[in-house]
Amino acid sequence: MKYGLNIFGQDINPLSLLISQVKTHYYSAEELENAEERILNVIKGDRSKKTEVKFPNIDKWFTKEAQTDLSKIYRAILKEKEVNIRKFFWTTLAEVIRLNSNDRTSTFKLHMRPLEEIRKRKIACIKSFETISKRSIKSLTTFCEVLKQNGFIKNGKYSKSLEIAWADTKKEIKTKRTFNLLITSPPYGDNQSTVTYGQFSYLPLQWIPLEDIDESITFDYLRSTLAIDTESLGGTTNKSQKEMDEIVYNKSKTLKKFINQFEGVERRRADKITRFIYDLDSSINNMLPKLSKDSYMVWTIGNRNVNKKEVKNDIILSELMDSNGISLFTDLERDILSKRMPGKNNISNTMSKEKILIFKKSS
Repeated sequence: MKYGLNIFGQDINPLSLLISQVKTHYYSAEELENAEERILNVIKGDRSKKTEVKFPNIDKWFTKEAQTDLSKIYRAILKEKEVNIRKFFWTTLAEVIRLNSNDRTSTFKLHMRPLEEIRKRKIACIKSFETISKRSIKSLTTFCEVLKQNGFIKNGKYSKSLEIAWADTKKEIKTKRTFNLLITSPPYGDNQSTVTYGQFSYLPLQWIPLEDIDESITFDYLRSTLAIDTESLGGTTNKSQKEMDEIVYNKSKTLKKFINQFEGVERRRADKITRFIYDLDSSINNMLPKLSKDSYMVWTIGNRNVNKKEVKNDIILSELMDSNGISLFTDLERDILSKRMPGKNNISNTMSKEKILIFKKSS
């Protein structure tokens, strides 16, 4: 957007989708600041003790005080008439929930804090909401002002084509347009054994109405804490292991060699990699028709360890591309200097570098 490009993006995780919707929408500082003032006034005048959402184990994840205060914020946001204003403040509420729930912030996986810590811990949902709102308004409207100065905002909207869609990339790319640049950063493996983005999103999504995200979402992402992760790359599949092996082994000798070194329990653990690569390959097959001749693809990808051995995702990805006639244009390596993520995530702690692979589609 900063360079005035036509934009398309999609995600299967409803929270990721919502955040992308907000980050790509043009907001003025005045409209957000006025909305924040209205919302805070409604919250301060709210004397209700009613908890607005119900889901299994809510008392495990939120104290009664948190439930009351989050409900006040929830009711105040719902009073806003403009859906894009609500979207902005739902993302703010999501961060408030992350910081004030009984879930540990040190890991992506849902992991309850010790009871003694919960009893002693002081939470401040409303104060957090106000602080995060002000910070987010400043950050986003600064970016929006850059777009305006660059001449990319007309009639209060981004002047180029912009689509943000909910979709499952391993099944479809939900646009009729074609593009000459793809930028993506896939996970390092299936969510359940790497970074559980779905679990990370589960609690915030309990408090955000579906109709304020995207009513086209067709799966029940709140049916369990694992619902989003099982729908993501490397999750559930209707293919047999043998079918997946045959397809991806023919495309990646590196993957085949890696998997075949294991037996028994280690082999079953390694087979999860094959499921992930199969889904990644399916996603690539859906992406390529949406890219024009002489287009470029920029992939940021990391290698991970399984059974104490490195899975060379960068080489496997290059082999998948090569099987489609896509050549590697150049590759870069970068240190992961800082991450805005939980501090005790096992995968992120074992990784210090990422690869940036740039491919060119010549036909």
